[in-house]
Amino acid sequence: MKASALPLGQVRDEIHALARHGRVLVLIDACRAGAAADGAGFALDARSARAMLAGANVSVLTATEAEERAVKDEPRQNGAFTEALLEALARADSNHDGLISVSDLWSHVRDRLPAFSDGRQHPSQELRFEGDILLATSAS
Repeated sequence: MKASALPLGQVRDEIHALARHGRVLVLIDACRAGAAADGAGFALDARSARAMLAGANVSVLTATEAEERAVKDEPRQNGAFTEALLEALARADSNHDGLISVSDLWSHVRDRLPAFSDGRQHPSQELRFEGDILLATSAS
């Protein structure tokens, strides 16, 4: 991983460059934010990773709270967070307007992730943009 991973600071810089053109939503499905390192060789927890990546026009959703481990959903071969996200994109239109927004996604993932992880995992967010953004249209 050391040979192919990007330093978190470089990832942050790329995300913030994109954010100059509009709002960016970052989704991280990894234990303690993937044990992402800041270049100094130590692991950052999800709270630190969210704070480092978030900025003007950048919001971050992580699969775990600061010290939780991400759970793999064995039958589906994905992380539990990814499964909750996929489910949300398929049916999280809470107000039945045919649109799935960041707030719809967050509400669905927040409510469903504990079930996918047997209560061992709780998503977290760092919302830094005003208003809501459209992520998808619903099938209904």
